[in-house]
Amino acid sequence: MNDNRSVQRCLAILRAFRSGPGQSLTALSQAVDLPHATVLRLLNTLLGEGYVRKEGTRWSLTPQLLEIGFAALANTGVDDIIQSSLQALADRCDGMVNIGERAKDEAVIIARASSASERRKILVVNLRVGNALPPGSALCSALGLPPERWAVATYPDRRVTTVGIPLFTSETRALSLGLSVNDDDYDAARIEAELLPMMRDERDRILRLMHLGAV
Repeated sequence: MNDNRSVQRCLAILRAFRSGPGQSLTALSQAVDLPHATVLRLLNTLLGEGYVRKEGTRWSLTPQLLEIGFAALANTGVDDIIQSSLQALADRCDGMVNIGERAKDEAVIIARASSASERRKILVVNLRVGNALPPGSALCSALGLPPERWAVATYPDRRVTTVGIPLFTSETRALSLGLSVNDDDYDAARIEAELLPMMRDERDRILRLMHLGAV
């Protein structure tokens, strides 16, 4: 078998665990559209490397995969200074701030900060670093936009508006900066007059700290 195809299939199996632990061989085979024998062989390889475990007939990921996740985070360029800067912006706006990076057609959250009042809210949305936001979200829509443009997504059921601006774009990487605020505090005029300038200042600061240069 082609080595590249084996890697692709292993990654597909790992992604199939997004639906939760305790996956059966049949469910995984259906999720990745591969024969049972192929999936079982790859699962046994992952089992030998410590990345999955088997309990009865059910398979789950192990915490050892976190090593790869932490290595990926270490390569994003987001350090404690940048995280502190994001936290200051979240506190100032009483909202939530995200940095997203393009991954295929989604935006994966690589940094996140929320104000104290947002953390106290009992909210259905449970986003964290590593989650992917789909096309149509402000964070994803802002990827690759010209520097002066921005994207907006509204969530009337939660009375929240999210604004996204491009952070950095190159041939190999696209980053965006998103800010979510309460509609009771910020209308469209105030978002454009106050929030966008703050976000652009934050963008300049992040670019300097990450040594990414101009967008």
